[in-house]
Amino acid sequence: MTIETVDLEEVVAPPARESTNVRKLFVRMATGLVVGGVFVVVFLQLISVRAVFNRVENLNVGFALLCGLVFLSAYVVRALRWRRFVGPDELPATRAVGIYFIAIFLNWLLPVQGGELAKSGILRRTNGIPVSRSLATITMDKSLDLLPAVVLLLIVPFAGLHLSGALWLFLLFPLFALAAAGLVLALAGRRQEGAMGLVSRVVRIVLPRHLATRVEPFAVQFVDTLLTLFRNPRLLLVGAAYTGVAVTLDGLFCYLAFLAVGTSLSLAVVLYGYTLYNLAYIFPTPPAHLGSNELMGLLIFSGVFGVSRSGVGAMFVFSHPFTGLLMTAAALVSVRAIGLSFRSTLELWSGDESKERAA
Repeated sequence: MTIETVDLEEVVAPPARESTNVRKLFVRMATGLVVGGVFVVVFLQLISVRAVFNRVENLNVGFALLCGLVFLSAYVVRALRWRRFVGPDELPATRAVGIYFIAIFLNWLLPVQGGELAKSGILRRTNGIPVSRSLATITMDKSLDLLPAVVLLLIVPFAGLHLSGALWLFLLFPLFALAAAGLVLALAGRRQEGAMGLVSRVVRIVLPRHLATRVEPFAVQFVDTLLTLFRNPRLLLVGAAYTGVAVTLDGLFCYLAFLAVGTSLSLAVVLYGYTLYNLAYIFPTPPAHLGSNELMGLLIFSGVFGVSRSGVGAMFVFSHPFTGLLMTAAALVSVRAIGLSFRSTLELWSGDESKERAA
């Protein structure tokens, strides 16, 4: 099926004024910071502040630096996974890694997942890849981050863990979402032409005519790209292998971070616990994950695995700002290497490119 290349500017309505975008972002940031402040207060009530900071003061610098290197390496692996979906011939590895670092920084900084939109905007600007196509590759890439939920559920009966009802729901949600998406794509893939026609009809029914004529090509190309990726078993297996390596690096980072504050845990506990912890980020978080990292860490490592609160608290008090600095530095270097400015990158995320400037 031949589909005309579609660009985002041909689909969405003209962008709002820059001042409106800034105002909305400011309100979201302020709201998120208030929520994060509440999280911090709750966290401080649950730990011994003196014991936590005593551990941080005696930080093992060698383990700390090593865990930072492993932390960044896990995102490099995920960037290379995403590159496989975009196409290695179209996206150089160094640029894929740079774009990914920018995206994870924006996801960390902002109270919304703006990094994924920034990926598409940067790809359009630097590689001429339509947003409708790049968003499909991002969707497929991010869906693989839900695969660990399947592994975790398979391990629970054999690990002797006693999970609360809330944690069971937390694990089952991404599992059902992944299964439902896979089922829909499998059914659509059997009759791809019919699926494209169905997408067109739905768009024309749901949206006003003047808007449907602009959205329909975008939606059709998005779904067509997604189905093409889904119908490539070899590509999905390679993506799953990349995911396994990235999850292993995540667990190693967590293991080294605990060692840096003088807490020794088994690799199995760290790998299971940190994988469960990472799944929390499919839900909205405060800006810079303020307070949410620490509370989620206590819930999982202390609540499920019985690790001392001072050990868990110290690990996250150390690793949270440290990884934030690493993401910021990696993003700033990447922005310059790609040839953008930080302001233009934010404009790509917000959809306001009218005042974009060269780096």
